[in-house]
Amino acid sequence: MIYKFRMITGDEKAFLRDYEIKASNTFQDFHEAIQEDLGYDPSQLASFFLTDEQWNKGLELTLIDMQNDGGPAAIPMDSIMLQDLLKDRKDRLLYVYDIFAEKAFFIELLDILDEKAGREYPYCSASVGEAPEQSSFDDMGLTDLDSLEGEGEDEIDELFDDIDGFDAEEFGFDESYEE
Repeated sequence: MIYKFRMITGDEKAFLRDYEIKASNTFQDFHEAIQEDLGYDPSQLASFFLTDEQWNKGLELTLIDMQNDGGPAAIPMDSIMLQDLLKDRKDRLLYVYDIFAEKAFFIELLDILDEKAGREYPYCSASVGEAPEQSSFDDMGLTDLDSLEGEGEDEIDELFDDIDGFDAEEFGFDESYEE
């Protein structure tokens, strides 16, 4: 069984993608297909949300396991297949591909098809427009994590200095921290 999804964004009017993917693929597989097709950095955090007809967020599917003591805060993408949560045409997802800038795609299950012989899935069956930009650490004025040692510590201090009333000692941060 093949799911055919349509993906649009509210940011760019002339953007659309249709994806065909096996119902037995995981949400992680779908995430990776989207990331590769759009040329995004797959190391950045992203989440799928099940939504209702008005796009209100429901259950979250994340790249990393985010369990807490009160039960699962979200389900890891790699642990659940599309067919486990999506059953009917018009089922909807919100795909937050840029956590820092809160950018998302709207995805709707358009059709449920039979697999076509010889076709490799996932498959992008329609592509219109350029993908919106994905933010990076550089866009936010941050450097990569490796450079946060030594001189980079000053950048972290400056970020916290900008927060009114932030007291590092109150939160257990020792300014004389050495590795």
